[in-house]
Amino acid sequence: MKQFLFLLTLLPFFTFCGQQNKNESKTDADIPADYHATFYLIRHAEKDRTNPKDPDPALTIDGLVRAKGWASYFEPIKLDEIYITKYIRTKQTISLIAQQKQISPKRYDPNTLYSEEFLKHANDKTLLIAGHSNTTPMLVNQLLGEEKFQEMDDADNATLFKVTLTGNEKKVETTKIGD
Repeated sequence: MKQFLFLLTLLPFFTFCGQQNKNESKTDADIPADYHATFYLIRHAEKDRTNPKDPDPALTIDGLVRAKGWASYFEPIKLDEIYITKYIRTKQTISLIAQQKQISPKRYDPNTLYSEEFLKHANDKTLLIAGHSNTTPMLVNQLLGEEKFQEMDDADNATLFKVTLTGNEKKVETTKIGD
């Protein structure tokens, strides 16, 4: 009986050993104090919804106007890299910015972009990432290491997320552009 009580006493110790706080990012320990990266994340501009069966619609006239507005916004901002998904709407959204900055956009998979390797690559850089209503907040949350943002409203093509990582300090600013 004494052995049983002794094991019950130790059970909480073994239960909590090795558990990681769910709010901690697996990469937090790997970020050096001199790390600095800035991420601008936007959702693609307004897409053509006339054919609901089209999985890859282009931008509407309003979307092209918004893309021009994004180009004006990013004109004074130094960018090192631009990321787009496989969909034409993200490519069209940033095409003017890419031309202006003379940067060839890199295609990414929203489900696999965030990684320790990606964070290391982003050190000392400013990146623009064009995504979607569900993937943009997901990536912001991954960068912050917390579940802060939900999916964007389907009509929201104007929100800009600016995430700054400096060492283990993480900041996010949200702004509506051209709305």
